[in-house]
Amino acid sequence: MNAAQKKRVLIAEDDPVLRHLLQFTLDRAGMDVTAVADGQLAWDMIQSSEKFDALVTDHEMPALSGVELIGRVVETSPISVIVLCTAKGFEIDPDKIVERPGLVSLVSKPFSPRQLVSIIEERLAKNATD
Repeated sequence: MNAAQKKRVLIAEDDPVLRHLLQFTLDRAGMDVTAVADGQLAWDMIQSSEKFDALVTDHEMPALSGVELIGRVVETSPISVIVLCTAKGFEIDPDKIVERPGLVSLVSKPFSPRQLVSIIEERLAKNATD
């Protein structure tokens, strides 16, 4: 995948070790990755001139939670691949987070970083053919 084809992914994760792991994994998968420490910083990036193809966000973060961030993104941004990472996987229905069923993929912690790469790649490919 050359630089012109790289998909841009924004990661919002407050745990620095997990944030680095996710960034490293997605970068190795050929994606152009920006990682920030909370939902507010992610929102600021989205509001700037930055354009992202996918958002990976933690559920519970300071300043702005993942669910609050997703709500804002759905209202204002063309990001079409959203992955919510949570330790509360059984308590959350991703289709109840937003009005558009199927928009948000839910990944329960702990998870395999390769699983995350697969979800993002599959969703991006599906969107490209829709």
